[in-house]
Amino acid sequence: MNADAMNTVLIEPTDLLFFRDAIPMSAGQGKGAGCRLPFPSTLHEAFRASLLRANGETTGGKKEEGRPRNADRTGNWHTQGHDGKTFIATKAFRSLRTIGPLPWRKDTGLLLPVPLDVARKDKSIARLQLWRDSSISAQQHPETPGGYAPPCLPVAVTPPDKKRQLHGWWTTEQMKHYLHGSTPPNGRGFTPTATETLWVAEHRVGVEIDPGSFASKEGQLYAGTYLRADKHTRLAAWIEVADPDKARNGEADARRREREQLDELDWLLLGGEFRLARLHKETVPFAELQQPPDAPAGDGPCLLKWVLVTPAIFAHGSLPGWCWNGSDGRPSGEVRLGVSKRKADCESLPGRAQLISWCLGKPRTVSGWDVVEGRAKPTMLAVPEGSVYYFLCENRATAIGLAKKLHWQPRSDFYGEKGCGYGLVSFHVRMHASSIKIEELAREVFQ
Repeated sequence: MNADAMNTVLIEPTDLLFFRDAIPMSAGQGKGAGCRLPFPSTLHEAFRASLLRANGETTGGKKEEGRPRNADRTGNWHTQGHDGKTFIATKAFRSLRTIGPLPWRKDTGLLLPVPLDVARKDKSIARLQLWRDSSISAQQHPETPGGYAPPCLPVAVTPPDKKRQLHGWWTTEQMKHYLHGSTPPNGRGFTPTATETLWVAEHRVGVEIDPGSFASKEGQLYAGTYLRADKHTRLAAWIEVADPDKARNGEADARRREREQLDELDWLLLGGEFRLARLHKETVPFAELQQPPDAPAGDGPCLLKWVLVTPAIFAHGSLPGWCWNGSDGRPSGEVRLGVSKRKADCESLPGRAQLISWCLGKPRTVSGWDVVEGRAKPTMLAVPEGSVYYFLCENRATAIGLAKKLHWQPRSDFYGEKGCGYGLVSFHVRMHASSIKIEELAREVFQ
């Protein structure tokens, strides 16, 4: 993402918002999980649908030929072999990229999810530390991704207490101090902004609508949870159409028009019931998050952690696809970003890096409704925002290289272009006092 070409907006909800997932909403079964931030792909699709609607585009069916699922993500796929044709509804705004949404308030600015590896300690915070579990092999070669187990566990350095767990949102300043292992100088410290001050849940009962006739179904009631945003709450997002000067196949003029149309858009239909929201062109400090912190001095092994700011959908559940190497005999969990066909991964890491632990939240169910085909989308599970992944890097050069590839880069195996899998890197990671040292762990992992 180029900070000089950023297009940041604030989304002001003008009504209740509802975001459907795969949780049942039939009477007596559940009420969904509508009172939460929309999934990144939901925001992306809302922007694209609103742009198409504003410019008179119709999507009567999937008739346009698109890039096959197994074709290279870049380049001319027409000349390469693939497993068949893939059809899409329209090619308009297909280069659209988004990041967000994230909460924003005038008194706090941009807000980021509190990492799951922190707890209260006096007037500051305590971070989880890694402990080597000797019952798990440092080098593993399971037959399936589900057989991989991280060799280290994140353990608390304070007594277990639910009241000590932090929940809510940090300002960018608080997050920077967390990443660098320092304490904010102001009196607020690491006290988070509570979610309850940003929005509240409202529960409603309604009648199910038949998607074919758009009439109510007799006796089919549902219960839903809606999001009512505080009057001072906005949703911040970054949105951009790809650079017209880099377009191929004669698409430069179309992209220039799309950029103009994007600049003119001042409204958004958001959520499962197409609720209206206003768009405000505001400068949001996404650019302040782009520079990773400096790696520790010295050339020995070091630890690196990656904190998810937006949810991610990985190919193997909680295990990223770029950490599974079961087909080539290499240890599972070893980072293999350098062999990807994506432009950002054209250069391999200078040394080895291994996933050694994680601190994960409850998976988020992701689904949706395909308006063109009139059916539900497949349900997927996403690793939630705030989750933390820990890596062991062989040397400082590898740590610097891995930080550049993870810090504020879309590392989700799915929907990366729609804002999934953005995270922040920190080198402030320690082994627990009762565990082995980093040097000994590196000898086990990289032997």
